[in-house]
Amino acid sequence: FSHTPPLLGSVELEENGARGAVAVVHGFVENQGDAWTVTGAYLDRFVEEQRLLTAEAAEESDEQAAYELRMHHVGRRVAELQLALASRDDVPDFAPEAIIAADIRTWTDGVLQRANRTLDELADRRSDLTENDRQLVDALLSCRGALPARLRELLPENLDAMKIRHHGDFHLGQMLIVKDDVFIIDFEGEPRRSIEDRRRKAPAARDVAGLIRSIDYSATAALERALRSAPDEHGKIARALDGWRERSIAAFLSVYRQSLSDARLWPQSFEDADRLLDFFLLEKAFYEIEYELAHRPDWLRVPLAGTWRILSRSERAPE
Repeated sequence: FSHTPPLLGSVELEENGARGAVAVVHGFVENQGDAWTVTGAYLDRFVEEQRLLTAEAAEESDEQAAYELRMHHVGRRVAELQLALASRDDVPDFAPEAIIAADIRTWTDGVLQRANRTLDELADRRSDLTENDRQLVDALLSCRGALPARLRELLPENLDAMKIRHHGDFHLGQMLIVKDDVFIIDFEGEPRRSIEDRRRKAPAARDVAGLIRSIDYSATAALERALRSAPDEHGKIARALDGWRERSIAAFLSVYRQSLSDARLWPQSFEDADRLLDFFLLEKAFYEIEYELAHRPDWLRVPLAGTWRILSRSERAPE
C-alpha cells in the first residue's frame, strides 16, 4: 500500500528477554494538512456560501463537487488499504479469517454492555442536559428494551464477510491531504484499548464506520462555528450541513464499494452490508456518548443524534 508515509526504521528495547517498541521513523510527506482540518476550512466556506446564495445555486457549486471528488479518492484509498491488510494469507497476523459465532457474541455483548452502562449514566444525568439533548436521551431510553433484538438483526450469526487486521482508530484526522489525494497515517489503534485488543481482527466495516462518524462530527463542528457568528434563520445552515453529510458519505461509499475487489471483505448484498455498517456505527456512537459524557458534554448531541438515526429507522430498502 503506497499511500502511507514510508517506514524508514524503528527503535526497540530488549531487556530481560522482553522486547518492546520505542519509536518508529517515517519519511516526511509534504501535505496540505490532515483531512479534519481541511474539511473544517472547506465547511466554513460552504456555510458562507449557503448564507449568500439561493438554495439552487448553492447545490450546484464547484466547491461541493470538488469535495465529493475528494471523498471519491478517500473511498478508493481506504479500499486499497483494506485489500493490502487482507492480502497475506501466508502471514497469520494478516490472513483474513472467517467470522464465527464467538466473534458475533463478543461484538454484540461489547456493544450491549457499553450501551447499558451509557444509558444508565444518561438517565442519571438527564436533568443536567439541554432540552434538545434530553429529548434525544428520552428517545434512546425508549428503545432500550428492543436493543438486543435490534443488534442481533444487524449482526446475524451467518454474516457474509471475513474479519481482517484493520486501522482501528480511523477518522478524518488520520488522513493527510496530499495534492489531490490522501495518505493514511497512525496505525496504532485506539489508545484506550490494550495492544492485544488493537491487534484483533474485525470486519472492514469497523474502519468505514469510524470515518462516517467523523464526517458527522465535522458537520456539527461547522454548525457550532457558524452559530457563533450569526443565527441560523429557519434552520437553513443546519439543513445544508445535513445534506452535505449525506452526500459526502454517499460519495465515499459508492467508490469504496466499487474499489473493494475482494468479495470476502464486504457482504455482497446491499441490505446485509448496510446492516453490518449500522452495527459498527452503533458501536462507535455508544463509545462516543461515553466519551463525551466524561469529557465534552457540549458535544453530546452529535453521538446521540447519530445513535437515534440508526435505531429509529426501519428496515432499509435495497439500493
